[in-house]
Amino acid sequence: MDSLGSVIVVNLLWLVSLALVVTAGAGTVVAYEVCRRYVLGKDAGLWDVAAKAWRQSWRQATLVGLLAVPVAAAGVFALSSLPTLGTGQVLVPLVVVALFLVLLLFWCLPLAARFTNPTWRQVRNGFTLGLTTPSLTFLLGIALVLGGVAVWNFMPAVFVAPGLILLWWCSLLERFFVARGYVQPEPEEAEV
Repeated sequence: MDSLGSVIVVNLLWLVSLALVVTAGAGTVVAYEVCRRYVLGKDAGLWDVAAKAWRQSWRQATLVGLLAVPVAAAGVFALSSLPTLGTGQVLVPLVVVALFLVLLLFWCLPLAARFTNPTWRQVRNGFTLGLTTPSLTFLLGIALVLGGVAVWNFMPAVFVAPGLILLWWCSLLERFFVARGYVQPEPEEAEV
């Protein structure tokens, strides 16, 4: 992935997987792994990395991704109650739903891509890391709001903005994992 075109391809495939709901978890894991390889500077074919990530974690990622379905349904129900209940009654449930979905999508699924643990442990660790590092979660929230504003005001940004946010988030997570000692830093390759 050495060009903006590759970012657009990964972004579009990720958005299609999110739109299909059932494949949202596996699609996010594949997109994260492709972006992680790019962040680490590893040369590997886009499709090879995607196929390997799919084979290794599609079951677990699908289970984790399906946890979002009832929560998203609760969010849709709360949003549909907005005209009758008013903003004051609906704001807190919407914020809770949004936080749950952000933690699931941007903390739990990258852990499923990066580490081999049972599914319940991936979810527990993702929520623990997301809630105990509010600065990173808040920073992600700001990036998502800015990306949403960019897409809302300039529709072609949908082809690039989510992929750039994912790429940025992968680089933050890799530095976070190395700084906390969860993974060893990638060895520098000797120049020939």
